[in-house]
Amino acid sequence: MYKTNFWLILLVLFSCFSVFATTHTVAEGDTLYSISRTYGVTLDDLCKANGISKTKPVIVVGQKLTIPNQKESTDIHVVKKGETFYGIARSNGITVDELLSLNNLTSSDTLKVGQKLIVPGKNSAGNSTVSSNTNTNLEITDPRKYSEKKTDSSLTWPVKNPKVTYINGKVSGVQLSATNNESVISIRSGTVMFSGVYRGFGKVVFIQSQTGHIYVYTGLNEISVQKSDYVVMGEKIGTVGFDVISGKPQMILMVFQNGKPIDPAKAPRG
Repeated sequence: MYKTNFWLILLVLFSCFSVFATTHTVAEGDTLYSISRTYGVTLDDLCKANGISKTKPVIVVGQKLTIPNQKESTDIHVVKKGETFYGIARSNGITVDELLSLNNLTSSDTLKVGQKLIVPGKNSAGNSTVSSNTNTNLEITDPRKYSEKKTDSSLTWPVKNPKVTYINGKVSGVQLSATNNESVISIRSGTVMFSGVYRGFGKVVFIQSQTGHIYVYTGLNEISVQKSDYVVMGEKIGTVGFDVISGKPQMILMVFQNGKPIDPAKAPRG
């Protein structure tokens, strides 16, 4: 049963958090024109890629649209001190995921001063004279809802002295602030069920304890354990990554019992 719960949790998490630059889910207020401007493609190409007639361009909320390859020039951006993926993407009129895709990067990669990134050319469709009053949805949307709760100061967390912020949504957990490349430790002994990268989700580690609880450590920069490894409480399992939206070093911890999320502050330690 524990193994079944693990794969169910993995499937749910991946379906909730994965994001792909080649598809767009229609949201309320979207139009074909606004979507085409957001992704820097022509209206003709967008309609053609999805079999939509330009004379009757009907789309509905929840519909998934295929975004055709962008036909645009590119420039090179040299990373400066203090810059983030979010800031660079916003200044070039694209989403963070598009910037990562252009450069074959993932959300767990870090920026370095002097690093060269491919960005859309100044004359590309995505950067053509967009009015500041036009709703083009160029900023990445954070689907998470945050809340703060008091937690026991004596609790052991994967990182030292984190600010604990609860995340509510399709999947619940806590966001933990950290320092650059801080070590991430296991807060419960158990067996590594999954260790690796999933695009849009970062580097993740699943550890299942003998009681069946599954501890999910996400948004890591480096992973120090492999599938089937047995880790004890306090053992290093990786290092902290960063949040692509805020650009700050942090990670997310989720804990599941019988396939359902529980409050990580109430999850067993040791």
